[in-house]
Amino acid sequence: MYFKKAGGSIFGVSLNKAEQKALDQEIKRQIVENDHRFDMDKESMILWMLHTEFGFGPKRLKRAWELFYSESQKLREYYLLDEGDEPWISRQKLKEIGCDVEAWYQEWRETDAQTLAK
Repeated sequence: MYFKKAGGSIFGVSLNKAEQKALDQEIKRQIVENDHRFDMDKESMILWMLHTEFGFGPKRLKRAWELFYSESQKLREYYLLDEGDEPWISRQKLKEIGCDVEAWYQEWRETDAQTLAK
């Protein structure tokens, strides 16, 4: 680690590749840990929507939850890998069938920004 100084004060740090990799891994680990905290609420919201909008009953809801849980575990493992910035496979597969989730998010962000500007 190299400390950047000016006028006797430290204003920054340069990390070597190993230190940067360790820092990146720790950040990813903390993101995954925090993601666990939100899962129950996110999954409950989706399950309630499946019930109210599509008529899923308890049996189908439990099956859907089991699938969410399994995929969430795979996604967390993926985040902890050093795979670069490739999008998660589900997002890629959805895009192949014409469902561009990134574009949907962008549309909603623009709508939200316009609403806030009013």
